[in-house]
Parts: sequence; C-alpha cells; structure tokens
Amino acid sequence: MTSNSILLAAGGTGGHVIPALAVCRGLKERGFNCKFLTDIRGQALLEKIAPEQKVSTISASSPVSGAFLKRLFSLLKLSFGVIQSVFYIARFRPFCIVGFGGYPSAPPLIAANICQLPSLLHEQNARIGRANLFLANRVKTMLLSWKNSKPLPKNTDVKLTGLPVRDVFFELTDYSEKSHFNKDKPCHILIIGGSLGAEIFVNLIPNAISNLPEEVRKSLTITQQVRSEQQPELEAAYSAMSIEHFCSSFFTKISDEMAKADIIISRAGAASVAEIAAIGRAAIFIPFPASLDDHQTFNAKSLTDENAAILVAQKEAESDPTLLTKELFSLITHPQKCKQIASKARKLAHRNALNEIIETIASCQKSFIGSAK
Repeated sequence: MTSNSILLAAGGTGGHVIPALAVCRGLKERGFNCKFLTDIRGQALLEKIAPEQKVSTISASSPVSGAFLKRLFSLLKLSFGVIQSVFYIARFRPFCIVGFGGYPSAPPLIAANICQLPSLLHEQNARIGRANLFLANRVKTMLLSWKNSKPLPKNTDVKLTGLPVRDVFFELTDYSEKSHFNKDKPCHILIIGGSLGAEIFVNLIPNAISNLPEEVRKSLTITQQVRSEQQPELEAAYSAMSIEHFCSSFFTKISDEMAKADIIISRAGAASVAEIAAIGRAAIFIPFPASLDDHQTFNAKSLTDENAAILVAQKEAESDPTLLTKELFSLITHPQKCKQIASKARKLAHRNALNEIIETIASCQKSFIGSAK
C-alpha cells in the first residue's frame, strides 16, 4: 500500500456525498491522493455539484427492506460491491478507507477488513444510521457530528468531530440584535426545505403567517424555497396578505440568504442544522416525519435540547395551525429572543470539524508508516 492514498466512500444522497466531498477537497489541499467511491446516484449528484471530481461507482443496495427476493438481490449487489472494492484497493493501494454512511459505503469498509486496512466511519446524523451501526464494529474509529448521537456502538472508539461546514458560514458576523421589527425595519424570515423544498410548507407556512395580527404581518419580509410547480400558488398567498416576498426553487448562495435572515424555518437535515448553527440564527425546525428512524428529529434536538432552536413536529403543526403561529409571534415580537437563540446555536457549531476529521485520517497514515518500518 502507499502512504499517501485514501479511498472515500459515500451513499448516493447529498447528506452523505457533500460531507465526503468537503473532506476530499480538504485532503487534496494537504497533498493527499483521494479516490471517491459511490453508487450511480452519487455519481449523478457529483456531476452536478462538482463535475471536476473524479468518481468510480460500485454496486450497492439496502438489504433490510422489501420482499425476500428483493433483499436477496440487494445482498448479491453488496457482495459484488465488495469484490469491486477489493479491486480498487489493489489498484489504488490506499493506507486508509473512510466511509460516510449509506449502503454504498459498506462494500469498501468490508473490503478494508478483508485487506486488513484501517478504516474510519463518519456519521452525519444524530440518530446513527442502520448501515453505519452495522459497520461500526468493523472500523477503527467512528466520527460523530453531534454529542447527543445514539445509539453508540459498544466496542468501537468514537470521536466527536462535528460535520464539515463551508468556511463562509463561520466568516459571517454574529447576529445583531434588533430592538424591534416594523415596516421600515422588517423581520426577514427564510424558509428552506431540502434540495427541492418541502411540499407541505407551501400551505403550512402561509397558514401560520395568516393567523398573525395584521400589524405583525406588515413587519415581515419572506424568502422561501419552493418547488417550481408550486411557486405561483405560494406567491399568490403572500401577495393576498400584502407581504413582501421572494420565492425560488434554488438559491445559488444559501449562506447569503441565511445571513439576511432574522428567523429561519427549516427541515432538519444534518447539513441544514450544522449550517444554521455555524451562521448563528434563530431557527424553527420542522423535521421531515418520514425520515429514516426519525433522524431529522434527533438532528433538531442537537440544538433544541440546548435551547438553541425551536422544534415543531409537522403532525402537531398540521393538527393545530396556531402552534407554528405562536412560535413565530413569540420570536417576531421579542427580537431579543432571536439574538439569544442565535448566540446559543453558534456556540454549539463545530468550527474545526474538517480539520479534526483530516487529523484523524492523518493519524492512520502515521500508524501505517510506523508499521511499514
């Protein structure tokens, strides 16, 4: 094996690929030679967000859901993925393999065991995923994003590193407290909902805002991510309330939108929670209720349990439309509360997450060099 090459493996969704990409770039800046392994979904995503990144695909699928034949086929795909991974190890000769969750990270980590290579595993969510729990006892160290992460593996070393977040989120100044919000000094509310925007937010958020007193509504400026096919309906709702608004399916610089916000309403994907903490803004999290093992609720609790954000369950918000209204009213009419929550959130952010992950990988290199002497 060589002392400068690393294999990075990640599942095909943004939650796995983006942290892996951040680490890959950081390693390359420090002179490491990296190879990226994922499935065809991850390859398609990387072609969009990082076309310069070279990637190889491996076979993988979830063996824990579906009918018996589907699960059997998934196991066969994973087995073939292990064979592919052994081939890449023999060809690329890495000193370490790092997995970032999702089933496409399983074959390379299993192959690492077969080839007796050290391996690391990074978990993005506060609720440790099924694939990572399965793999945890097969790696040298599991790297955690949140201190409340669970369930923890029993016989594996764990290290809290945080989730890599772009420097731009930390470089922005602390949130400035407002004495009040009014038409001349509006309260900026940013609503984001994942890569496509949350479909239910198109009705849930305007309904909550419509229940606010008129003088409070007049003090609002709203920026909302929305699916393109829903945009006319959403804009009509805000126009009917005479609320200044900007709606889009995609924001090219989400950090700029967060920086302008006084309040952020968001799903609770790991990256969203980490970015909101890094930039330091008052947030209301409405976790996606169908997230696997309810991991978005656990992500949100990483902040809400420390009074650094507000948690509103979607089911409760749907059954009682005034619930979200009350939370918004409390923040809008008490701007100092926005400042307090924002400050607490930023203190919980892991500014050095990327460096800590890379330092842990570098320790594997030192062990490799030492064992080779």
